[in-house]
Amino acid sequence: MKLRYYAIGLLAVFAVAMTGPLQARAQGSELVVEWADANGDVIVNALRDAIANDTDRPADRVYVLKRGGFYWIEDRIQYDGFHLRIRGQTAEEADPEEAFVCGPAFNEDCGPAIIQRVRREDQSIDPVMIQNTGEGSHLTIRNVWLMGQDSDGITTAYEQIQLDATNARFVFDNVIFDRNDWHFLGPNASGVSMFVTNSVFRNIHGPSQQWEGLAVRFEVGADSVVFDNNTFLNIGFTPFQSEAAPMNYFRANHNTFVNIGRSFQAGALWKEAYITNNVFINPFWHGEQPSEYNDPDREDPYTGFFAISALPARFGTNFDREIVFANNSYWRDPALEAMYPDSIRMQPIVNDTTMGYFNAFENMVFTDNYIGERPDLVTYPADILDDMVANITQIRLGNSDSPTYRWDPGRDEECFVCNIWPLPENFSYTNQQLMAGGTDGLPLGDLNWFPEAKATYEANKAEFVAEIEAMAEGVTLESVLLTEAEDGVTNEQAAVEAFDGFASFFMQGSGYIEWTFTLEQAGTYGLNLHTNMRTETQRGQRILVDGTNLRNNSNFGEYYFCTAAQEGCPSPIPGQQWTTVEIRADGLIEGAEALTMEAGTHTVRIEPSWGWQGFSGVDIVDGGGNVVVQNRAIDARYEGVQAECEGAEYCPQGFRSVLLNAGGQVSWNVEAPYDGSYTVRVFYQASEGPVTGQVLVDDQVVLSGVTFDGEAGDPSGRDLFTESFTMAPGVRKITIATDQGGLRIDYIQVLAFGGSTATEPDELPAGYSLSQNYPNPFNPTTTIVYSLAEPGAVRLTIYDLLGREVRTLVDRDMPAGTFRVTWDGTGAEGSLVASGLYLYRLETAVGQQTRAMVFLK
Repeated sequence: MKLRYYAIGLLAVFAVAMTGPLQARAQGSELVVEWADANGDVIVNALRDAIANDTDRPADRVYVLKRGGFYWIEDRIQYDGFHLRIRGQTAEEADPEEAFVCGPAFNEDCGPAIIQRVRREDQSIDPVMIQNTGEGSHLTIRNVWLMGQDSDGITTAYEQIQLDATNARFVFDNVIFDRNDWHFLGPNASGVSMFVTNSVFRNIHGPSQQWEGLAVRFEVGADSVVFDNNTFLNIGFTPFQSEAAPMNYFRANHNTFVNIGRSFQAGALWKEAYITNNVFINPFWHGEQPSEYNDPDREDPYTGFFAISALPARFGTNFDREIVFANNSYWRDPALEAMYPDSIRMQPIVNDTTMGYFNAFENMVFTDNYIGERPDLVTYPADILDDMVANITQIRLGNSDSPTYRWDPGRDEECFVCNIWPLPENFSYTNQQLMAGGTDGLPLGDLNWFPEAKATYEANKAEFVAEIEAMAEGVTLESVLLTEAEDGVTNEQAAVEAFDGFASFFMQGSGYIEWTFTLEQAGTYGLNLHTNMRTETQRGQRILVDGTNLRNNSNFGEYYFCTAAQEGCPSPIPGQQWTTVEIRADGLIEGAEALTMEAGTHTVRIEPSWGWQGFSGVDIVDGGGNVVVQNRAIDARYEGVQAECEGAEYCPQGFRSVLLNAGGQVSWNVEAPYDGSYTVRVFYQASEGPVTGQVLVDDQVVLSGVTFDGEAGDPSGRDLFTESFTMAPGVRKITIATDQGGLRIDYIQVLAFGGSTATEPDELPAGYSLSQNYPNPFNPTTTIVYSLAEPGAVRLTIYDLLGREVRTLVDRDMPAGTFRVTWDGTGAEGSLVASGLYLYRLETAVGQQTRAMVFLK
């Protein structure tokens, strides 16, 4: 098949010059992969076959794609156990004698090599481009165009780059991610890091849901995620999604975002995040409709473009988070708001809830943002605003085929294997305030639009990033153990309790449910999936067997469920009740082969696509419909979904807890990294009233009189930070013992306290100071000393480790001088607070400072 190129609308037929019939030829550690044969026809699966057949690859192998080449994929590239490196030639290194060039004189650059999925002769298509598995199977892609639409123009593939490798590093540099309804990048395993630089995400949205269109979706969080100097254009939903777990370190610095349909992120479970020096144009342009902002369960009338969510306790506290949102430009075209009815609410940059976080915690910073400042882009795509509004309007009316708003002027929309080069967008601007608005004094947004500034940034990057990271300093609380109570060792006065009633999960926007099971015989099996649609009329979720996605409807990239209340539902199931959905090979349009399984261990995994659906289990049935393996909620491994125990007052994580009767003990081993102070965070329920106990290290009591608060008849779970204690390095046994019965421990976390939490001395000017309290630890009182160089408003406040205000000691205008204030360990209501770690913060007109103290009862 001959291909056509477009260079700003000019059609050019390319000439072919080949050096030989080989599909790949090695040049040292680099292997150059040919994409066309001597006749100019594309070699299908050329890249896949080159990788698969390269059995003697050196450890530093790089697969080089030729400039202007089309690398068609019929079958996904799968790899395990090595670092896959793919690099496209740059325009400078492409040899005109070998490269395919464009233009009337065949001397113009055709653009980066394109990787694209194409249909097989039987019209089937693999939805995935690249998939990896195995520990540390890294991936690096540079200078490549990833075309999301297939050879028929279909853009519904969900997660075209499926990253299933644990503890892997993923690098994408100068990559174009183009045309897809859903997301290209899907890390599904733990411990991963991702670095995306100098890349473009464009035209990623769909016709049927306001949740379609995002850049990357993390299933179980990540270690480090960095997006520097990238451009995002026409992203239907959100650039980033991580709702099950936080990304431990996240940085989005110097990026340009144009036409982001909804929020900056889905999940907002930031642990350490720096969102700085970005340009946002038409952020959250969808606005919100009455069914959203009138939700009775909603806590804030607005969602806001950027949000901070409550961090699940197992991931840390508000005091050891570090979040910076600084020096960003935020502008939305007033024409958009004018196109909507009065009932559509446009969204602020942050809502009251998120601003409350910024106001309450000095380790969360919101500063120097340019709200309402129009950048005046060189190529602002104003001509698609009508299509944008038509898209979301029709989606809200239930139209599953609403208009799209791709922006590719000059492109032949009848040719699905053609490109356009260079890209039509130019997001440089001349607004002088924004041109010097960065924390580094450089222009805001993607600096690739400002080459001289980009060179300055690259030359000083380490310094510039360090300045951003220094804007927020949190408490150092290192988690050294997080474990379920039932994984400990109990004595005779303690017992593991397992919930034995009807258990289920309610799946919302992220997370997963996974069952591992063993088959005694090979064969073709089916699934009986137990689900509850609740009040929804249609849902779609990813059902994966051994990693293979099962699909039953060609209109959707996942398994589709619907009730009779949904117009046109092909196979209705009951609504608002538990029912069984039979999944069989003959009812699938994709993934049927996964139901033919060998004897041995297998997995069934459910991941949310549309979310908001209940699941209680999945049975494995043989060809006769007989259940051979029964999997229930209590058997599952899960993250980021809501566990529910029917009829129970308390539903512990994992459906199990340890009940401590009088004299009960439960112990765990912990690796203490150093000689220092530690605290134990206990997640528990005490429905019979308060319980007292002890903490022991290596069978020696280090804390006595620990009080686990509770009220008779209260089914809610609670958590407690113990006071600090010391441990020597090495493997230590931590024990929790009780004096009375009725304490159910769900899980615990052991935290190493990294010393003083005071901010750097120079954060308060000379003459201002906040001293360490004395004595510390203390009982019953302690003294806090602070100094003021000048008169002014002063506030001195005590907080617990959950960020809740305990007591305000000073809140008034004060003269210059040194002052002492005493705290007696009581809260605002006058009663003694619980033993544990507390923080006290001094706020003045010129700065603030925080320190930690320990109260002992």
